Amino acid sequence: MVDDQWKARRRRNPAQAARIDPSETLIDDFELLQQVVNERGGDPGMELGPDLVLFMGERLVVCSPKQMWDWEVQDYGRPRIEFQGSGYYLSRKLSGDEDRPYRYELAPWPVRLRASQRQTIVYDEGYITNRDGRFKKVKSQTGRRSRMTFLYPFLGFAWSGTKRNFLEPHGFNAVRISLMSCILAYAIFLTELVSFFFFSTGMLQWMIGSALLVVDYCCLLVLPVDAAIRFFQIVNGTSRYPDGFLEWVLNFVLQKREERIAEMEEERDRFGR
Repeated sequence: MVDDQWKARRRRNPAQAARIDPSETLIDDFELLQQVVNERGGDPGMELGPDLVLFMGERLVVCSPKQMWDWEVQDYGRPRIEFQGSGYYLSRKLSGDEDRPYRYELAPWPVRLRASQRQTIVYDEGYITNRDGRFKKVKSQTGRRSRMTFLYPFLGFAWSGTKRNFLEPHGFNAVRISLMSCILAYAIFLTELVSFFFFSTGMLQWMIGSALLVVDYCCLLVLPVDAAIRFFQIVNGTSRYPDGFLEWVLNFVLQKREERIAEMEEERDRFGR
C-alpha cells in the first residue's frame, strides 16, 4: 500500500536532475551575465580555447561556440563533468550570443551521489580539441608509426576503454577508427547478403566450411544493428570514445541497473526522514 502511494506521488512529481532556485533569474543576455558576475565579486571568467568559463559562486557558466552533445540534463545517469579537479553536473542550458551561442550552467556535484566512470567527462583543453576536431589525426606519444596500422579498419571494433587507454596513445583517432569499423561492418553485411541471395549460403561457409555458418548469420543479423547504433553515436558526438562491438548492450544494462539503484536510494532517503 505504501509502495503504491509512493509510485503515485512519483508520477505526479517526477524527480528533477536540476532544481532551480526560484529566486534566481534566468540570465539570457551575455553582458548582463557578466555584470551579475562582477556584482557578486566573482572571477570575470577564463578562456579555455574558444570557450569562456564564468565563475558564479559555486556554479560555473560555460559559454561555447560549439554544442556539447554529451552534456545533458537527466533524472538519472547524469554525466559528471570534471573541471580543474572539481565535479559538476549540468543544471540547465541557456541561450548565448552570436560568438558563443551555447551556454551551460554547471552546479556542484552532490557529495552523496556516485558517478560512473563511463559518464565522467573531463572538461579541459583536450576535450575541446577533440570536440572541435573529432576527425583530426592524433599524434602518437612515442612519435613513431604504430605497427597496427594494417589493422586500421578493425580497430574500431575495440571497446571504448581500449581506444582511450591504448589505441589513442598510439596515434589512432577513436572516432575515425570507429567510423571505419561501421563502414566495414556494412560492407561485410552486404557481402553476406549477396552470398545468401546467390549461393544460398554464407560467405565464410562457402569459402571455409559449414562450421562457420553461425558466424555468417551473426554478420548478417548482428553487424548492421551494431553498426547503426555506433554510427549514431559518432554522428551525434555523444562520446569522445564511441562504443566498440556490442559494448552498447552492456552499457544499457548497467545504466538501467544504476537507475534502479538510484531510485531505491532516493526512496530509502525519503522514507527515512
